[in-house]
Amino acid sequence: MRIPELPGTAKVRIAPNACVDIVLYASEPSRGEGLAKIVAPPHRGYVVGSTLRAFIVRSVGWRHVIGASIAPEGVEPLLGIPAAVIGESVALLNDVIGNDAALIEERVLDGSSGGVLRRLGDVLLERRRNAPPPDPTVGRAAALVRGAAGRKRMDALTSDLNVSARRLERQFLTHVGMSPKLFSRLVRFDRVVRDLGRRGAVPWSQFALAHGYSDQAHFINEFREIAGVTPEEFERETA
Repeated sequence: MRIPELPGTAKVRIAPNACVDIVLYASEPSRGEGLAKIVAPPHRGYVVGSTLRAFIVRSVGWRHVIGASIAPEGVEPLLGIPAAVIGESVALLNDVIGNDAALIEERVLDGSSGGVLRRLGDVLLERRRNAPPPDPTVGRAAALVRGAAGRKRMDALTSDLNVSARRLERQFLTHVGMSPKLFSRLVRFDRVVRDLGRRGAVPWSQFALAHGYSDQAHFINEFREIAGVTPEEFERETA
C-alpha cells in the first residue's frame, strides 16, 4: 500500500487485526511512536506482533509499504517462533529471523515495484514448505472464530472442538499468546474496521448489533479501548 503525501506530517493509526504482520518499506520508513518507536530509518523490515491496541506512525511524503498478515497459529512455521513469543511487540525482522531478514529484504525489494507482493508471497511459501504444520487444535479453533467473525461463543467453540475450555486456553496462550476469548474480540474488532467503509447511513446502534455487540455503548467502549478513539473519530481519520 502507499501512505499518501500530505502537507506536513501524516499521522497513520495502525489498528490491531488479530494477525502478526511482516512489513517491508520499499521507501524510507515511517517513524513510529510508543509501541512502534523502533520503526525508523535505516531499518526497512519489521514484524508487528498481534497487538491489543492501535499505535501511530508518522510519515512525511509518500511511503511505499509491502506487507503480509499471518494468522497467529501459522507464525511458528514461517518465522520459527510462536506468535506468543513475539507478543505485542513491534520488532526488527532481523531480530526475529536473524540473517534471513537481509536476504528476504533484498529478494523482495530489489526489482520492479509491481512484483513486490508476488516476491514476498514466494518467499513466505518457500519458508512454509518445509516447516512443520501449526498446532491442529489452535488452527481449527482460529478458523472457527474467523468464520463466525469473532462472534462464536466460547462454550460452542469448545463443544465443536471437543476439548475443555482449560486445554483450549492453555494451547492458545502457548501458540498465540492470548486467550481464545481475547482473540475473538480482536477478530470481531478487525471485521468492524473492515466494514466501516461500507457503513453508509446505517445507524451506529444497528451497526453495533450487526457485529455482535450487545448495544451501542458496549460497541463504542470496546472500540475506544482498542483503537484509542471512538468509531466516529476513526471513521473521520480514514475517510
